[in-house]
Amino acid sequence: MIIKQLNIISFGKFKEKNLKLSSGMNIIYGNNESGKTTIHKFIEGMFFGFFKPYSRRKIYTKDYEKYFPWNETNYRGVLKFIHKGEVYRIERNFAKKFDNVKIFDDKTGEDISYLFDYDPVLRLYSPGSVFGFNNIVYNNTINIKQLGSKTDKALAKEIKDSLINIGGSLDDNISVKNAVEDLTKRINAIGTEDQRKTSPYGKIVEELEKLYNERKTGLKYNEKIKKEEEQLNNLKKELSYLKSEEDSLKEKVKDIERLEVKEKYEEALKVIGEIDNLSKAIKKLREYSNLDMNDYTLLVSLQKEEDNLENSIIQWNEELKRVNKGLNELIVDLNILQKYSIIKKSEFQNLIRSCEEYCDRKEKLSNLQSKVRDIEIEKKELNYNNIQDLIDDMYSYEDMEERRNSIFYKNEYANVIFLRTRLEEKLKELKNKKKFTLVFTSLILVSIILGFKNILFFLFILPSSLFLFYNFRSSKEIKVYVESLNRQIADITEKEREKNEISDKLEDEMDAILKKYNCTTKIELKRLFDKSYETSLNIRNRDKFFESLKQEENILIEDIYELENRLRYFGNILELKEDFSIEHVKNIEREYFEFITKKDKEEELLNKQKYLRDKINTCQVELNKISKQIEEIFSKTYSTSIEEFKNGLEKKEKYNSYLKDMENKELLLSKILGNNSLEYLKNESIKVSGEFEDNCKILDKDRLINDLNSVENEISEKQKYITRIEERISNLYKNFRPLVEIDDDIFKKEQVKKDYENKLKSLRIAKNTIENISKNIQRNFAPTLNKKVSDTISIVTGEKYREVKINDKMNISVVDSENNKLVDIGKLSGGTMDQLYFATRFGIANILKEEKTPLILDDCFVQYDINRLENILRFLSYESKKRQIILFTCHRREKEILEKYGTDFNYINL
Repeated sequence: MIIKQLNIISFGKFKEKNLKLSSGMNIIYGNNESGKTTIHKFIEGMFFGFFKPYSRRKIYTKDYEKYFPWNETNYRGVLKFIHKGEVYRIERNFAKKFDNVKIFDDKTGEDISYLFDYDPVLRLYSPGSVFGFNNIVYNNTINIKQLGSKTDKALAKEIKDSLINIGGSLDDNISVKNAVEDLTKRINAIGTEDQRKTSPYGKIVEELEKLYNERKTGLKYNEKIKKEEEQLNNLKKELSYLKSEEDSLKEKVKDIERLEVKEKYEEALKVIGEIDNLSKAIKKLREYSNLDMNDYTLLVSLQKEEDNLENSIIQWNEELKRVNKGLNELIVDLNILQKYSIIKKSEFQNLIRSCEEYCDRKEKLSNLQSKVRDIEIEKKELNYNNIQDLIDDMYSYEDMEERRNSIFYKNEYANVIFLRTRLEEKLKELKNKKKFTLVFTSLILVSIILGFKNILFFLFILPSSLFLFYNFRSSKEIKVYVESLNRQIADITEKEREKNEISDKLEDEMDAILKKYNCTTKIELKRLFDKSYETSLNIRNRDKFFESLKQEENILIEDIYELENRLRYFGNILELKEDFSIEHVKNIEREYFEFITKKDKEEELLNKQKYLRDKINTCQVELNKISKQIEEIFSKTYSTSIEEFKNGLEKKEKYNSYLKDMENKELLLSKILGNNSLEYLKNESIKVSGEFEDNCKILDKDRLINDLNSVENEISEKQKYITRIEERISNLYKNFRPLVEIDDDIFKKEQVKKDYENKLKSLRIAKNTIENISKNIQRNFAPTLNKKVSDTISIVTGEKYREVKINDKMNISVVDSENNKLVDIGKLSGGTMDQLYFATRFGIANILKEEKTPLILDDCFVQYDINRLENILRFLSYESKKRQIILFTCHRREKEILEKYGTDFNYINL
């Protein structure tokens, strides 16, 4: 079987996406989120849909909503595949209430959905029946998914569980694993002592430890508080000394500031004198202050523009003369081709196209009439007698064969054996309970006979009575369970009898069809069917082809008649003959396009002539305007030349410089004075005596300020540290709890811990019992599976591991070829376990189906190093010669390795 083509009309993120696959190796590459898994799910959905299996009503799986198209209501696709040499086409609409599946013969277009299994619950035909198994087996065999995210331990468990589920029932829904997992979840829900953060049991243990630690910690708090209070007293003494030093430094800084007032007054007097000198210079240059540099710049620009316009007018006048000369020459040439002036360009193009179509139709009509005559002769040689009856009987035979095989594969004998084994165990348990009841009843009677005054009566009678009550109640439950088992065994036995009757009836009807055509086996009937079916197809194909040729002949005759009518109107103008040729048409076309080209050139020159005249007039108007602007600027500035204007601007620049200097001096004076007046500075400077000034000059103000800042910072840090110590002392007092309260909490937590331990003990007993029941499940398929898996793992590991062993507990081991020792799978690397997972699924696929179905691999080599990857790709390259391989990957390694070994493959980059 080969998947040929995927047409994703609307599915997930894709819309109108087409992929073509080859019969051998196919690599579909794409980065994460590129849609590889979506395409992978599309293949599964086209064959099986997204329905929950074994349900009595139509229930959709989560994948239905997950891959519903984005911003679309349309939800469908097409898939083509090759099976036994025939090409089939699946068309599926996934949308609820509109879901529909049709299967066509892609060669003839015939609807052959009825040849496939029909699901009465879904009310749909099942294209997936071509595999011979359902979607659960499909996902556990030929469809191998990624396991790269699992840990080594989890990966080993996955391989073991896959063997138990698939080997025991071919169905994930019928699984001992599910029951064990449920008990494991309940055990894990309680947890262990080590799971301190994630389980109730671990949390109780952790809370008890915290309570014990709290009891020990409380005794240490008093000692810590004493140390903190001693440190607090020392800090307060240091803070008092620092504040005294702060006051002394502030007084020294104030003395230095008085001396600085005198220095500012002297500096202010100097700046005032400089401002007076600048004011006199500004007054002399004030007459040039109104000159504008923009006027000067505009004047220079206008004179340059005036020169450019005069030069442009001269150049455009020369260009106008050349255009006029070319226009006169072109008018002479157009008079020669004047006959084409009455035909529009759009009409001429249609006319030429009609001429070409007329010649082409005439030639096609001649060839087609020759083919019609040949087919009429061939049709007489084919015969259609009794072919349809044989085709219908062949389809009926295969349908009955499929139904018979379906009955055989659904045999429930293994379930009967399991139920009978369970029944024997329960009967034995019931018998033992009866014995215990008899013994304890006897003991109670003996105790009663001995009398109420005997101490043994009080020690024994109450426990014995409770045991008898419990034993009676559990025996009643076992009897109900035994009756249920008997009913189940009887129901399964009756169903098997009915299936055997249906199977015998189908065998008789199949033998009747073979005898009807004198055949002893299905192979002989198939040969007769293939020969007859091919003859039927030849007849149908020739009839269809003949009809299409006749239709095409009539269309050509109508087209030729219509074209002849269309050409008559322009025949005289273009001098067309009745038997004109393509060459004649091309000459006319060449002359017409020469005429059109010259007309376009004429229009271009006329437009250019108008453009040049308009440009000259515009430039003349602009030139007059610029001359007027120049005269206005000279008049406004009282100057007669650009040089005179330039000298006035230099004097204005000096005037502005004096203004800026004066402004800076005024700012400097304002800065010196600050918020004080000059009179205030004068009065303060008088207070400073010579002796005071000498003493202050000895001191360094910056050093004093730095010392003052340092002391203030140190005071701030001490105060913060004191606050933190006081908060720590306060918090330490808050952490005390009475020991009575702590002991009460410890008692309550111990009781909860005991309850969890009793529940864990019961759940573990139940889990061990179920696991012991399922230990023999793999005996049905282990020898064949061991051989298949061993052959595969030998190749993919480069013969490092040649033999695989699966024991009665479904534990997997491999034989190390270097030391010939058995190695448990849990001790292998993640990459090797991934190889075993692949080999196991591949082996099961080969056991279930003799026909080579496609092998679909979804990023399942992520844990492989380069050597493992080369081994598995060499194996798949060899396997691709016998079956189709579809490998989805987000790496380029696979492509590079296959190219390295010269393997042919189809590469699709998403």
